[in-house]
Amino acid sequence: MEPILVVRGLKTEFSTSHGILRAVDEVDLEIGKGEVLGLVGESGCGKTVTALSIMYLLQQPPGRIAGGEIWFRGLNLLAGSEDDIRVVPRTNAPPKFLPSDPLLKKHRARMNRVRGRGMSMIFQEPMSSLNPVLRVGYQVAEVLMFQRRQEICDRLLSRQDLTDQDLDLFRQAVATGDASERERLVADFCVRTGLRPDKVHALIDASGLPVEERVARVQRFAGRRRQGVGWWLRFLKRLDAMEETHYTREWERLSRLSLGQPAVDLFDPARNPRAKGLPPLATVSPRPDALRLYFRSAGGSGSDRRRGELLMPSEDLRARVEALLRESASGPFGAIFAIVKSVALEKDAIELRFRDPATDLFRTETELWSRRLLYRIVTSIPVVRSVLDRPIEEEARRHVVELFRRVRISEPTKVYDAYPHELSGGMQQRVMIAMALAGEPALMIADEPTTALDVTTQAQILGLLKDLRKRIDSAILYITHDLAVIAELSDRVAVMYAGKIVEDAPVADLFANPLHPYTQGLLQSISTESPKLEPGAPLPTIPGVVPDLLTPPPGCRFHPRCAFAFDRCRIEEPKLLSHGPNRRVACHLYAEEVASGAT
Repeated sequence: MEPILVVRGLKTEFSTSHGILRAVDEVDLEIGKGEVLGLVGESGCGKTVTALSIMYLLQQPPGRIAGGEIWFRGLNLLAGSEDDIRVVPRTNAPPKFLPSDPLLKKHRARMNRVRGRGMSMIFQEPMSSLNPVLRVGYQVAEVLMFQRRQEICDRLLSRQDLTDQDLDLFRQAVATGDASERERLVADFCVRTGLRPDKVHALIDASGLPVEERVARVQRFAGRRRQGVGWWLRFLKRLDAMEETHYTREWERLSRLSLGQPAVDLFDPARNPRAKGLPPLATVSPRPDALRLYFRSAGGSGSDRRRGELLMPSEDLRARVEALLRESASGPFGAIFAIVKSVALEKDAIELRFRDPATDLFRTETELWSRRLLYRIVTSIPVVRSVLDRPIEEEARRHVVELFRRVRISEPTKVYDAYPHELSGGMQQRVMIAMALAGEPALMIADEPTTALDVTTQAQILGLLKDLRKRIDSAILYITHDLAVIAELSDRVAVMYAGKIVEDAPVADLFANPLHPYTQGLLQSISTESPKLEPGAPLPTIPGVVPDLLTPPPGCRFHPRCAFAFDRCRIEEPKLLSHGPNRRVACHLYAEEVASGAT
């Protein structure tokens, strides 16, 4: 399965009054297209911080991403963010994190092009995530107006006259004497046409006019609305297209310059068994348009090119490098090197070439700057902004109502105008799911979305997520404490302890044969998984608590609570190594040579 997200060596730190706390330490994850990866572990293990790091939603400072790579659809989401937060050492106090506001602003602007459309997040507690003073429907519509404005403008510009079905709905609203029924018909009519409800009600209440005259007036009103803001819709459509091109070009350039370490790992047989047989890699040279690979002879003792150890590449070596890229396309390296378009042979190196750089860059950037300036001037006047943006808001409202129907919210037009406190916990969570789906993301991160709900509502939300996964084919990173939910929903499971991944396996293999002692303890603590207990006997538990990450124990972080710990566990930290097909485990109980040799 081709990965859509690859996380490599992710480190996230927080500055506290007692020192630096590393909540996420060298985390490696990958999620394939349409796959559900379950992330489990006790509270305080770093699951939520991992999700917030991927989404770049950490509060900076006191937090910062200290290292690693997050590759999503061929882009390194952390490229260009290395200097967002500076660490200032102090003599008599813990180091201090200082933000670089201009760099933070730039990277957050780039991430705004990914959040919502590329990936989205369902937060753990909807009541603390929804704005209490805004109607829930508008909060979902904001996602569409920001992430899908170009498509909304396309639909508004291409919209034709009102259809016969639309006009029949309007006639029914005029003819009915029931106020609630009229409200429902008007809401459906406005959802279908994108017209304002207050204007439609005004036309219906014009009792002195014949019905057909009112129908004619609503047709003329719809035509004027489309023509009046057509220039603004075309302007916004062009502005959004240019901004998308600008950010994509900038991010691709930064991602290409960050390919050095992944290229080294690609040709390392320990990390990529397919690289066996190739000569050792001497050095790499990342450039905006290509990545140069320099090799040395297998018998050399070093990588110093001045000593004559540099290997002159041949056509055979170029073909083998190209074959390696092709064979690695189904794994994490395929997601990282997806931007490579061709492999060329140079005088002293193999060159991985990227897409051709954009031409006439000065003209396009100048036009983008001028359009941004005009947009700020026009929208600085509140009355003008509200008039120009109203058709876009109404079109977004129509799609939000459809989203509410998709997530099984009854009476969606009524719920659209409700405030968060007027909804039950299950309805609030459905609104959060609709918000996550609004941009049609390729990856959803669900952070314990059913924790605060009753059992019946939990089952409904899980059923909804399973149904939506089949319908939109979105990958899901599901964070939870509940292993029963993992067994029902996930394809693979990653077990996290004290900021590290300790086991990664397909869900059936993990439940049938857990390898890591921590995973075994989690499964044994489930009453249905435990052997038959005597009446009054305590349930099996894992002794102790998660260690303090300010001062984690040396060696394996689980060894103070592990019944199988021995001397090596107390001094040497285990690596996360392969152990059989599609399985990884970080434990000294399993021989390193066996684990690393498995494919």
